[in-house]
Amino acid sequence: MRLPPTFVVHARTATLIAAVAAIGFLPPAAAAQANGTGHRGQSFAQALVEKAKVDHPDVDEAGILANTRNGCFGIASTDKTDVGGKCEADDIQPMKTGKPSVGKDGTGYDVSVLLHDARGNTVGVLSLGFKGGPGVTEASVLAPSTKIAAGMAPQIASKARLLDGRM
Repeated sequence: MRLPPTFVVHARTATLIAAVAAIGFLPPAAAAQANGTGHRGQSFAQALVEKAKVDHPDVDEAGILANTRNGCFGIASTDKTDVGGKCEADDIQPMKTGKPSVGKDGTGYDVSVLLHDARGNTVGVLSLGFKGGPGVTEASVLAPSTKIAAGMAPQIASKARLLDGRM
């Protein structure tokens, strides 16, 4: 039996994507799509927060907030109920002051840091929730938060890409 030409092309494409992903030459959003952690139609911002949570087991929640034409909203979050919600005062404090915000939340900590694009322009705020435990302090969650945000910056071409980009 002969396969339809479109099936052969899709099979070859899938094989190529898997091979490229295996050697690490895909951008994070495309790699997430190829390995199944992302899905078609997922925003670029959503892929970034999901990857942050996977890569950092001490992070129990990650979100990105940004100013839009209609105000400040959560544009991506590992807690789906936060997407589209208005920004809270402690979340947007870094946009107002330029400094990170760290607060106790139950047994853990919530950290909000400025998020920049590849050119260094502020595009929003990265909000991270850290699990509590022995030795977990404000200082011990601030350093990884700024490192996670700094790691995202080179991947963000612009605020428009962050807000509108689809995988």
